[in-house]
Amino acid sequence: MILAQQNLVENLSVPIIPVTSTTCVLPLIGTIDYSRIQIIEEKVLMEIGKLRIQTLILDLSGIIEMEVEMINDLMKILDGTAMMGCKAVVTGLRPEVVTKMIRSGIQLDNKAETKGTLQQALKDYLVAT
Repeated sequence: MILAQQNLVENLSVPIIPVTSTTCVLPLIGTIDYSRIQIIEEKVLMEIGKLRIQTLILDLSGIIEMEVEMINDLMKILDGTAMMGCKAVVTGLRPEVVTKMIRSGIQLDNKAETKGTLQQALKDYLVAT
């Protein structure tokens, strides 16, 4: 029973929402810590394989705080996404997170496309499909 509840909480904390047959959105909210980034990695890679996702939109507008180590781990997830043939689109980066990325020398250039908002990404990818 406890394991089932834990799995439910984990799935709800990383909701991958299909918007077309090949495009999904992963809206993340709250704080990203070590255990949550591991859940995100596992679920993202599994769902890309299972659903044959070609474009994954990661909306980070609900992320309040993210330490540099977690940003680095997120970059590794974006690498894995690319290895699986899936294009990553990152939306909603907050100024505080971008500042940490700049100061740490972390760049998204070759890892993901960026859009200011989830709405911009959906507009581009719903029209494109």
